[in-house]
Amino acid sequence: MFFNTDLGSYLSERLSGPSISGPSSAVNESGKSDSLAAMFPGLAYGRHRGPARRGCRQAAVAISLYQDTQQRWLIPLTRRPMTLKHHGGQICLPGGRLEAGESANVAALREFEEELGIRPQVQRCCGGLHPQYVYVSDNAVQPMVYIIDRPPSPWLPDPVEVEDVILLPLEELLRPSRRGVFRMNKRVHFTQANPHPANESGFDTLEFNAPAFEYGGNRIWGATAMILDELARILLPLRAG
Repeated sequence: MFFNTDLGSYLSERLSGPSISGPSSAVNESGKSDSLAAMFPGLAYGRHRGPARRGCRQAAVAISLYQDTQQRWLIPLTRRPMTLKHHGGQICLPGGRLEAGESANVAALREFEEELGIRPQVQRCCGGLHPQYVYVSDNAVQPMVYIIDRPPSPWLPDPVEVEDVILLPLEELLRPSRRGVFRMNKRVHFTQANPHPANESGFDTLEFNAPAFEYGGNRIWGATAMILDELARILLPLRAG
């Protein structure tokens, strides 16, 4: 379908240049519509409008690209257990908060190893995409893009953080048929505004429409979809036919 080029060199050049388009741009470099539906969820105000909150937590995620035995480019994603307070049940990129003194690069690779149980053998760090501010967890997330060696052994995911490992073929991000708007259910925590003994805190279910990638029975939405959407638009010039 595409990627008949040195993908690592191409991404490094694009991510180091000053003219990268912002997330979910509606046109490609030629000025024509790219036919890819935008990935802004209905509840994404804090993720894509305005700066991150001053003093918010800093985090990083790893977009790690490698080729399988059939020469397909794959991206490892994780499904979070429902037991997690934030993003339970969602499909995410490996990542987490920066520890004291860490760079986004160091944190992303550390979190990859902690979550997937394998230290990534990095061929090239291509650079970073635009940061995303995730309002619900108050994290400013820096996506880092890597070309890595194909993992030599099965994944050994941390069961506390990872319920399942999902391998997303990179070319699927460029297929308009993989994008849609779906009715989503999300568990949210609430606290009564009036601190009266009769009032309680707890969980409720919020329903809303959200754009998502759908692949293999999985729906990838929210900040992860927005990050992958930006990567897809950077790759559009490589698409053939």
